[in-house]
Amino acid sequence: MKRSVIPTQAKNDAQFVKHIVSHYEKYGRHELVWRTKITPYRILVSEIMLQQTQVSRVLPKYQTWMKLYPTLFRLGEASFTDVLKLWQGLGYQRRAKALHEIARNVKALPKSYAELLKLKGIGPYTASAILAFAYDVFPDHLVETNIRTALIEAFHQGETNIHDGKLYDDLARLHKLASVQKLGARHFYYALMDYGAYLKSEKISHNIKSAHYSRQSPYIGSVRQLRAKILFAIAHKEKLPSDERAQSVLEKLIEEKYIVERKGGYAIVE
Repeated sequence: MKRSVIPTQAKNDAQFVKHIVSHYEKYGRHELVWRTKITPYRILVSEIMLQQTQVSRVLPKYQTWMKLYPTLFRLGEASFTDVLKLWQGLGYQRRAKALHEIARNVKALPKSYAELLKLKGIGPYTASAILAFAYDVFPDHLVETNIRTALIEAFHQGETNIHDGKLYDDLARLHKLASVQKLGARHFYYALMDYGAYLKSEKISHNIKSAHYSRQSPYIGSVRQLRAKILFAIAHKEKLPSDERAQSVLEKLIEEKYIVERKGGYAIVE
């Protein structure tokens, strides 16, 4: 009887999954606080905080946040001024505003991709991450920098200008493996993420091979930094920083409904 031959791609896929899972079980970041007690809200906060921010900077803020605002309801009761004060140091205050608005507008996070996308501040990646990590559901669009690195290292050596659509195809193919289905979305994606993070720690990064990669501009001296300083000063009722760009930043913050102008100064919109 002629033996069947396992297609090369299927064999490579199975070996890749076995490798990343073995690595995760031995070296994975199991201690991360948002992985130890999983709820949709805790996953939401962690994913919003982790956008463009390193894990080491997020950890202390996340722990303080959860002590003060352990649920959507508690966060919705908080003033935006207090939320901004706590957010100080994480940057991109739009994320804090999005979290606060979600808490004030929903009682519980939706369980579908389409419904999650309707919430301000939640894009395709964050919606997919909530599905995978909170609800253990296999998503269609869960690709970030560590996942890109892991997939490009495994399946796209020598390629350039790699579109995420190609990586989505890789994931869709991997999802079909019986071993991956047995693991579940949460376990599989944590393993994939942590393997990508490991590769980066070993100076293996494929960011420049991605068609979606763009180097972040320096923060020090930027309008982003000035914006953060102005919001910090207003929240703490301190003197505004002296900067020729301050007036245009203030006007933009008023337009975006972060602040209002009042007699004698400015105040955070609550």
